[in-house]
Amino acid sequence: MNRSAYFDNAKALLIYLVVLGHLMSGYLQENEYLDTLYLVIYLFHMPAFILISGHFSRTIKSKNDLKKIGKTLVLPYIIFQIAYTFYYKNIFGDDVTYDFFEPRYALWFLLSMVMWKLMLTIFGRHWIMVVMSVVLSLSVGYISEVNEWLSLARIFFFFPFFLMGYYMSRENFVKMKNKWNVSIASILGLVLVIVIHLYGDVRWQEWLFGRIPYEEIEFSILEIGALSRLLVYVFMFVATYIFLSLVPENKRWYTNVGAKTLCVYLLHLFIIRAFESTVAYEWIKETGNYILLFGIAFIIVCVLSNKWIWKVIAPLITVKKKNERTTQN
Repeated sequence: MNRSAYFDNAKALLIYLVVLGHLMSGYLQENEYLDTLYLVIYLFHMPAFILISGHFSRTIKSKNDLKKIGKTLVLPYIIFQIAYTFYYKNIFGDDVTYDFFEPRYALWFLLSMVMWKLMLTIFGRHWIMVVMSVVLSLSVGYISEVNEWLSLARIFFFFPFFLMGYYMSRENFVKMKNKWNVSIASILGLVLVIVIHLYGDVRWQEWLFGRIPYEEIEFSILEIGALSRLLVYVFMFVATYIFLSLVPENKRWYTNVGAKTLCVYLLHLFIIRAFESTVAYEWIKETGNYILLFGIAFIIVCVLSNKWIWKVIAPLITVKKKNERTTQN
């Protein structure tokens, strides 16, 4: 396996799906096939991203590590929290306030990364902690105070994927690319899409976000909140396995985008918010030409992964190789 290309391919495909998913969110319950695709994407795109991030993370061992976290995660969080708030409030008149304790939109990921890295001090000692992290997540779903404040709900919800990635060796990823796994993943992928299309309900999306406690989720999957989340975890882990098994392992035309995914992640919602205010956005909804969303997402990723934009953003988010197993971004 060309491992570097494999991970970059995975991240490039995932960031495209992140952008596409955010574009699709304004058209839900308009088309059953769009709803199915949305649910399928949200089953694995962030779990897989977070799992890969966990794989390239390590426990904090020095003040230098803390400084790197501050520079590459905390500082960008503060800068973009201010920038997003100003943009949405002053340009579009959205009802938002300057608040550093409730991450603005996609910025929950940066804050969560800080906490996950800190949590490795306790959970990074033995793989059994993956099971403990799942139990912890199932439990905190009942605590109403664990919500969008400091992104606490999402921190606990997605932590099992981060921790699993941390404990996975490169050989684990290599094994997923053998012909049997690829064949099994292909069949499972087809079955998964059919099951989601026949039995899924896009109104369950909040269960895939993990951002609020059980009591605040309007549409239930099962009567018991913890069992609903556990069922979601099963589907997420299966979908993530399918994706990682099917990712191409050799260099592709989009491989280079994989090194710039955080740049795209931090900037794409500026473009999407502007797009939502255009005539084109409403025209797509009125005509049902949802296929155009695929092209728009592609253009956004291409523009934001441009080398000139990367040169401006890279100093804020780049982690040197000597501080990680390899570069994160």
